[in-house]
Amino acid sequence: MRIMCVIAAVLLTACSSQPPQTTTYLLRSEVGATSGTQLADSGIALGNVRVASYIDQPGLVLATGDGTIHAARNYVWAEPLQVSLRRHLATEVSAASGRDIATSVSPGTKSRIDVTVDQMHGNGSGAAVLVAYWDIGSGTQTRSYRFSEQQSLADSGYDALVRAEETLLKRLAQAIAASLPAPAGGVSG
Repeated sequence: MRIMCVIAAVLLTACSSQPPQTTTYLLRSEVGATSGTQLADSGIALGNVRVASYIDQPGLVLATGDGTIHAARNYVWAEPLQVSLRRHLATEVSAASGRDIATSVSPGTKSRIDVTVDQMHGNGSGAAVLVAYWDIGSGTQTRSYRFSEQQSLADSGYDALVRAEETLLKRLAQAIAASLPAPAGGVSG
């Protein structure tokens, strides 16, 4: 009888324990266009936005040392990074350059920006890491650039990691904006 009571207590405890709560992060720019405004065609568009395979997954990633990574199961992106990064970068580059950057290439595109995010994770030193490359192609000419920075976390935890990654993405967008060709008849943004 005593064994039955112990088994019942263990089963009740197991049933009452809650699974870990999942925290979902949405990567969105705080910069926004006024509702209903028509975007001016700058002739510049995002082409390919590629993400390294180790971060192309729902979970936020930490590099724990010696090339070991850990993908969080309960701290995840709300949508695939290739989707959210495209939208985020187009908005942030538009804001930094003062020109509307299209989220996709069209027949009227004069300059194309292809971006590869090679590293985007937290590290064991309490910082977020972002390494990205981009090419800007205009006609037959292509110029290549590299961005590599770290941002110390303001606090511990995944919330702080996401905030630091957003800061780094904003800096990446500013670097991309500074590398854009000058607008026809004007100076660069």
